[in-house]
Parts: sequence; C-alpha cells; structure tokens
Amino acid sequence: MSSTSQTSSPANARTLLLPYTLVLIVAMAIVQIVIAATGGEVTILAGILTAVVALGIAVWLWRNLRVLKRVRFGVVIAHVIAFVTVTMSYNLHALVRLIDAGRTIDTSAAENLHMALGGSWIGVTLVMSGLWGLGLLIHLVGSVLGRGWED
Repeated sequence: MSSTSQTSSPANARTLLLPYTLVLIVAMAIVQIVIAATGGEVTILAGILTAVVALGIAVWLWRNLRVLKRVRFGVVIAHVIAFVTVTMSYNLHALVRLIDAGRTIDTSAAENLHMALGGSWIGVTLVMSGLWGLGLLIHLVGSVLGRGWED
C-alpha cells in the first residue's frame, strides 16, 4: 500500500474534468438527437432530459466538490464546462435549424426564422444563455478575486 493516501494526493484536473466533460457532451448530444427525432421542437421531454443532465451536473459537483477545490479554478472550470456544453448544444442545433430554414425559398425570411426558432427555441437559446451567462460571469469574477481558490 502506498504511503500517500487518496485525500493527500494533489488533485489532477485532467483525470477529474475530462471524463465529466465527455459525459456532458454525450448527454447533450442525446438530448439534441431526441429533439430532432421528435419534430425539432423543444418540448417537455427535452426539458425533462435537460433537467436530468442538470441534476447529474449537480450530483457530480456535490460528490467531487472537495477534490475540485484542490484544483486551482476547479469549481469555476466545471461551471464553464457545463455552461458551454449545454448552451452550445442548443445554439448549434438552432443554427442548423436556421440554415435549413434559410434553404426554403417559398416563404419569407420572417416565416423561415419563426419556423426555425419560434417559441420553444427562444428560451433555450437566448434566455438560458443570457441568465446562466450572467451567473457564470459573477462566478468567474469571484473566482478571480479569490485567485482560483473557493471555500
């Protein structure tokens, strides 16, 4: 048995955050595939799946918080990874819908925009990105002020 215990060894950002990131990417890809397969609208099912991902993020953070705090900027980097992965998946999906709607030549530009991003897409593109982004910015400023260490 090694003389260095698990709790006294330095935290490794790569072994901690890379699997977290890869699982988030796969989870959000599944959410976007479900959205595409169910007609392209952000329905209650997509909301539930996204909430399951959010719950998974919260559980992972809770279980790994002590180790994350031993990685400089660890907690805020986990927050950034979650923000970028979730919002990027919805924004890329919206972009694909916009490009596809732009190919339709028999309707007006306004109708194409409404078809691509009407109603259900506004919340997950603009509102979620804006509000979560504001929270992330506050977290980043706090982390910088704390020099990367969070108590």
